[in-house]
Amino acid sequence: MKKSLGVILLSLAMVSSACSEEFVETEGSANTAIKTETTSENQNEQVPLLEPAIAEVGDQKINVFSYYRSFDHYLQLAKKDPDSLETSYEQTVIEPFQNNAFGEEESAEEIEYWFYTPPKDIIPLQSELQALSDREEPLHTAIDEALKKSAEMLPGSDKTVHVFPANPAYTHGKTQELNPLGVALEQGVMVLFVTPILLEEDLQHTIAHEYFHTVDMQRGTAEDPANLTLLEAVVMEGKAEAFAEIICPESELDWIADADEQITEATKMLFLKEKDSAEVEVWNDFYYGNAVAEVPIFASHMIGYDIMQSFLKQHPNMPVEEWLDLTAEEILAGSGYAEATSN
Repeated sequence: MKKSLGVILLSLAMVSSACSEEFVETEGSANTAIKTETTSENQNEQVPLLEPAIAEVGDQKINVFSYYRSFDHYLQLAKKDPDSLETSYEQTVIEPFQNNAFGEEESAEEIEYWFYTPPKDIIPLQSELQALSDREEPLHTAIDEALKKSAEMLPGSDKTVHVFPANPAYTHGKTQELNPLGVALEQGVMVLFVTPILLEEDLQHTIAHEYFHTVDMQRGTAEDPANLTLLEAVVMEGKAEAFAEIICPESELDWIADADEQITEATKMLFLKEKDSAEVEVWNDFYYGNAVAEVPIFASHMIGYDIMQSFLKQHPNMPVEEWLDLTAEEILAGSGYAEATSN
């Protein structure tokens, strides 16, 4: 299965965060026999069938699955039996997602991602779902528009997009850089995480970014994530961000606005020194930050953005499909980034 580097790194962050979650709403005490009976009844309840919305561009078809009803059903089961959250979440959310995304054969392999952890903060989740119900239509329209614009600009294979209400445990008190709005799991699968306060232009920017990753993976990028160099990972993100800005020029992201202030000359020099490293520790420093080495959080994306913008200034008329196929070394050489830093 082809995955982006971002999936691997974000998995580590979210799994560690999930360990501190606590279940908020519980029912009164009940004896073991009653709980066992309730669990059995929950497992036999019918899970709502999900019909996808379909976005079509030429011969390309993108199925969009929304899991609002699945989470509603999970809430119902969680309230009935708070001791069986894993089972309830597996039944109502994970199994439908795996079947829709990977098919029954691959879902049987028990693929693990950080968002497989069941939300345990039930009251905040219920509030989020109620608020999201008022925004379901405009968010769906935004998703449809962004997918069609992306596919028209850069055609790819058929895909499935999966819209999850964001787990409240990951959206409160976390830094924005480690709170992803979306991930590309492989060349045909994208997952989005939405909240009631999510701006539509930010959602569309994320969709374009992750869509690019799916097409990039289709071309063979990140086929072996463990052997990606820091430069390859950085340029991979820079390309996706450049594409997102073409699709959504009106979006303004805070982390881009102050990138010049955060990436010092010392950080740039350290990046150029370590650019050929494939060590996870080096990736972590440039993703999660390293205060001792003067590397800020999200440095990988900021440097990738800077390199790609410098490249496009040098090659303003180069079409997306052409620079998509250039290697990370070719992008770096054509950007003048290394020369500007050394002067």
